[in-house]
Amino acid sequence: MRQLSWLTSSVVTSGGILTLQNVLVRINQMDAWFSYLLSIFYVFLIAAFFGYLVKLFPGHHIFEITKLLLGKWAGTAVNLLILFHFWQIKIRDISSISRFNTTLLLRVTPLEILILLTCVLLMYFGKSSVEVIARVNDLFYPLFVCTVMIMPLLLSNEIQLRLLTPAMTMPIQHWFASSILTIGSAGDIFILGAFLHLLSNAKHVRSAIRHGSLLGFFLLTLILFLIIAVLGPMMPANFSYPTYNLVQMIHVTDFLDRVDLIMLMIWFPTITCKHIAIYLAFLIGISSLVNDRNYPVINKPIALLITLSAILSFKSTTELLAFSNFASPVIVLAYQPLLMLVLVIAGLLKQRKAAANNASDATSAPTDNGGLGITGSQGTSGTANNQHKTGQLSSRLSFTQWLWSGNVLLILCVVCVLTGLMFGMSLPWMGKLCAMCFCVCLLLSTATTYMELTKLKQVKSGNE
Repeated sequence: MRQLSWLTSSVVTSGGILTLQNVLVRINQMDAWFSYLLSIFYVFLIAAFFGYLVKLFPGHHIFEITKLLLGKWAGTAVNLLILFHFWQIKIRDISSISRFNTTLLLRVTPLEILILLTCVLLMYFGKSSVEVIARVNDLFYPLFVCTVMIMPLLLSNEIQLRLLTPAMTMPIQHWFASSILTIGSAGDIFILGAFLHLLSNAKHVRSAIRHGSLLGFFLLTLILFLIIAVLGPMMPANFSYPTYNLVQMIHVTDFLDRVDLIMLMIWFPTITCKHIAIYLAFLIGISSLVNDRNYPVINKPIALLITLSAILSFKSTTELLAFSNFASPVIVLAYQPLLMLVLVIAGLLKQRKAAANNASDATSAPTDNGGLGITGSQGTSGTANNQHKTGQLSSRLSFTQWLWSGNVLLILCVVCVLTGLMFGMSLPWMGKLCAMCFCVCLLLSTATTYMELTKLKQVKSGNE
């Protein structure tokens, strides 16, 4: 669960740390740091969807589940659509990190060389499994979290809170527009559906994704908050990479003024872990088209295909940023909500059909139905409830109470934002108060998802 949570957080932060901040500041100015709120709810919806699929079809990933629910031909068509999105994410991310390097760090190195080096790395890890990259990410991502969390301390002499005021004064449609744009990077979480066959407990999947995504969005919110508090609400809108400009403002004494190099040494492995995870998800999806999980066989040809695609896809950095910032939300919202709705309806119909078959023939065992595993998941839930009743857990609140506490705190975040945007213009103190309440609720909701995950770990260890 911890590795899935860290991997989820890595996918969230790596997708938005190099791009999008300048557009959010351009649209919403000093209120841009509230823009990730709707994305949190969207990722929570995906987490509940994945938990539902794991509950119905344990041991299968999303590409196999679509075939089991929609049939061979319709499922294959849907899988091709998902693979097309994964391919776009892969090309976008490789191009982003390569153009970032050639623009700011390695200016004389040809772009093609940087793309080729990244794809050689993908080819190396393509022979392994997602467990390997999850362990690698488990080593580097805590360092990434620590570097982001200490940035307010490192930038304490540069922060000017007056740059954040007047708070909650932008039109609500600006906040909604910037929130929609952040869903483009939040939709990258869908790649985790390719790894559902490695997990068997629906609650573990849902809670791990909830905590990882909320931690990632909390870090992105903190970075965007610091960008505005240090650089102001106007300058970051004209920067291509405001996060890098923010890190350049860190000066530790007079002899250590290139802290950005140290930060990048920690950040790059985290971003690379996301690249490899997407690549493995893409390989699993392609191999599922022929009903074969032996994806290392197609590793080298697919890596070369991605290399050529990344080289030929974008003519300039401006074109890449425009696609990443504005096209990604359209692509995500064009198919993911509809796909989730269709698969949930198909799963309910299949579940009802299985229940009808069991009722008509009570003496027969449950049919295979492509791995329909409702009974097993319910048994795990019952064991978890029994463990809670014994009172052996250290925390006073139960798993369900922590779950709903987090949900209520996120709803309070929405209430704070909407209230502040409605009354912040006429009542400045109301805008400041709502902004502070938003910070507190977001921090507490991140803590509640951690306790939710901890509760499940305690139940699991108690069962063992």
